[in-house]
Amino acid sequence: MTNFLPPYHYIMDSSALFDLKNIYPRNTFKSLWESFELLCREQHIIFPREVLSEIRKGNDWLLEWSEEFEQNFLEPSDKEVEILNEVIAMYSEEVLQKYGSTVWADPFVLAAAKHFSLPIIQHESTDEKQFKIPSIAKKMGIKCIRLIDLFDDQSWQW
Repeated sequence: MTNFLPPYHYIMDSSALFDLKNIYPRNTFKSLWESFELLCREQHIIFPREVLSEIRKGNDWLLEWSEEFEQNFLEPSDKEVEILNEVIAMYSEEVLQKYGSTVWADPFVLAAAKHFSLPIIQHESTDEKQFKIPSIAKKMGIKCIRLIDLFDDQSWQW
């Protein structure tokens, strides 16, 4: 059996995907979306399955888009579930109660990023008191980038 690393280069949180949709509309930024979708087709960008659950709450065209790229929304592996328990332990009881039974992809994004050693494309507050992805990622040694950083990394111009 041959072991190989997946082609993954980034993991993306729903916050960045929603920003991509809202700030860079598909009908206006066609070449940007074509470049983004090429990275998705090649599985350079992945998402935890829970991001799909957050997309479903919006019930807009992004849901149809996510169905086209369903292979990019990955179920957590056993190792990710182990890491997930470590991630959840980093959150305050108040935050855990706040999200309780609602759809919450952040811990899954962090666990997958740690497991695959990937930077997280996200757009959340860096305020450590808010327990958002950047503050937890920092504690875990995970790099966070924003959409504009992805554009720069890929040398996209339009």
